[in-house]
Amino acid sequence: MPQSISILTAFLVVTCVSVAKPLPKSASQPVVTYLGTQGPILFYTSGTVPTFNGSIVAGGIEAETAQVIKNIGAILEEAGTSWDYVMKTTRMLPSPKPARTAVEVGKLPGAFLIEIEAIAAIPDSYVGLVRV
Repeated sequence: MPQSISILTAFLVVTCVSVAKPLPKSASQPVVTYLGTQGPILFYTSGTVPTFNGSIVAGGIEAETAQVIKNIGAILEEAGTSWDYVMKTTRMLPSPKPARTAVEVGKLPGAFLIEIEAIAAIPDSYVGLVRV
């Protein structure tokens, strides 16, 4: 049993702790600095907000959410992955309504109505004999 726990702990450290390989900002990303950090088999986006050409997207929560999804898609593509490999997202919203699983924040930077971060697998990455 202790050996199993040690192996599991080692696996979690390898998969969950990033190697601190930040994704640099590129021309295809919006003005807000979106960083991602790539580990051996996972890619983590920072909280991503709804901007386009340096401005907050108008049109309410639906338009802002659609823009965040596009922004995250561009970040994932640069990291060599895609929405197909996203395993988890966390949404930060300034209001606790309606009922959902999300993080309520007092105020998002700017006048944003939503911020989303994501965790995605890196296609064809290996850890030992485990293929993702």
